This record gives sequence, structure tokens and C-alpha cells, in this order.
Amino acid sequence: MIYLLLSVVLYALNNLLWKKVLQQTNSWLVMTSRAFLTASIGIIVILFFAPNMLNQISWNSFWRITIASVLGAFGLICMLSALQKGTLRQLGIFNLLTIAFTVTYLLLFEKFNVLDFVSGTSLIIVGFSIYVFQIQKLPTNESNSKTVIYYILMSLFFASSGLVHWYNFKQSISPLFSVVNQEIIVFLVGGIGLIAQPKSEKEHWFQSMIKSANLVFIMAVLIFAAVWTGFLGLKITNPLLASLLPLATPILTILFGALFFKEKWNKKIGLALFIIAIGAYVLHLNLKHQ
Repeated sequence: MIYLLLSVVLYALNNLLWKKVLQQTNSWLVMTSRAFLTASIGIIVILFFAPNMLNQISWNSFWRITIASVLGAFGLICMLSALQKGTLRQLGIFNLLTIAFTVTYLLLFEKFNVLDFVSGTSLIIVGFSIYVFQIQKLPTNESNSKTVIYYILMSLFFASSGLVHWYNFKQSISPLFSVVNQEIIVFLVGGIGLIAQPKSEKEHWFQSMIKSANLVFIMAVLIFAAVWTGFLGLKITNPLLASLLPLATPILTILFGALFFKEKWNKKIGLALFIIAIGAYVLHLNLKHQ
């Protein structure tokens, strides 16, 4: 459990830095440079502490890991696209929605008793409905339908990636190798995105990266530690207990957003978040006792 708790804090801090960096730097440039640094950190760790790891990975395992990594990369792209106009509060809400997608899959394909999870699922749906209705009244980009679609896709991709990683870990695949593989995939996808950027954007890359270099390096360290500890927690437990991670991370992220970015807040959105958090926690408790 200590791995999951540590990962929660690290992810929340990383989310906060993402929002800050995206205010002054191209998202594709940040994603690519951050992934390169994170993958480099992972490779160095493997070379010094587990040099024989590659000999233990079969081609079948490699492709399963890569599928999970590609799904995670798509989720990250959707998250960054949404954060350009969205808020940390939205990120928190839709990370909680990831729990619902994960639980739905497990109920349908892992033969869980649906009746045991009606209460938690209903609370999440009610809370999410209150939130969606309320944001239509706000004079902000939160009501932007394109942003909402990006967040929903993000939730689907992240939930799918987490489930595939869980199946991989059941086959004794190393979490550390999965971290490095995922970051290499993110780097490659980000590189393609960089090439496709307009020339006007490329002219400002160097200057913007100088401004954000320190934060990007901190993010690389944070995300390496966050993903690794999260994968270790997932390997030791399962995606059900690991639902604690998306349950706590959004709440911390939302609190950080209100404290450091002064994002707008009102009682009804607070109520929606509270109801969703309770629903997610009820699901967590139900799943824990299965």
C-alpha cells in the first residue's frame, strides 16, 4: 500500500507541474523532452541494477507491454490536449471517471457481482451529472465540448492501459521494464507530433524550453517515480486495490489547483466532487472485500 500512497502524491505534483508548464511551452515539446529524460533515467537504473532484465523478456511479453504503453501514450496526448483549455478540476473529475470505466470492465469480464457495486456506481453517475450540468453555467472553457471529449478519451485510454498492464504483471513482467517501454513509446509518439507542428510554433521552441527546463526535469523525475511505484503497487495488489490511486490523486490535484492556480470553485461543483469521491470510495471498499 505504501507504493500506491507514494504514487498518489507524486502524480498529484506532476499534474500540477503539467498545468504550469503548458502555460508557457508547446505541449508536444514538453511531452517529448520529458519522456526522453524519464526513459533515460529508467535505462540508467536498469543498466546499474538489473542488467540482465532484457534477457527475461520474450517477444510476446514485449508486444503486450507495448500495447499497454501505446494506450497510455494516447491517454497522455488526450490529457495534454484537454489541459490546454481545461482545468485541474476537470482533470480530477475525469480521473475519477477512469475508476468507473475500470470497474465496469471488471464487472463485465472478470465475473464480479454487479449488485455489489450498484451504490458506488450510482453515486458516481449522480455526481458526474451534477458536475456536467453545472459547468454549462460557467463562463469558462470547462463547458467546451471538445475539451470534455478529450477528457473522456483520456479516461478510456488510461483505464485500458492500466488493465493491460495488470494482466502483464500477472505474467511476472517487470514493472521497471514497463516504465521504460512506456516512456520510449511516449517519446516516439511525441516526436511524430513535433514533426507535424507548424513552422511558426517551432521558431519559439528553444526559448520556451529554456524557461521550462527546470520544471521539465523535475517532472521527469516525478513521473518516473510515480509510474514505477504505481506499477509496483499494481503488481503486488490488483487494479481493484489500485483504484485508491485515481481516487486520491484527483482530490490532491484539485486542491493544488485551487491553492496555486486560484481556479474557480463553487458549492455545487464541490458537492459533485464530494459525491463522486464517496462513490469511488464505496466502489473501492466493495472491490477490496471481494
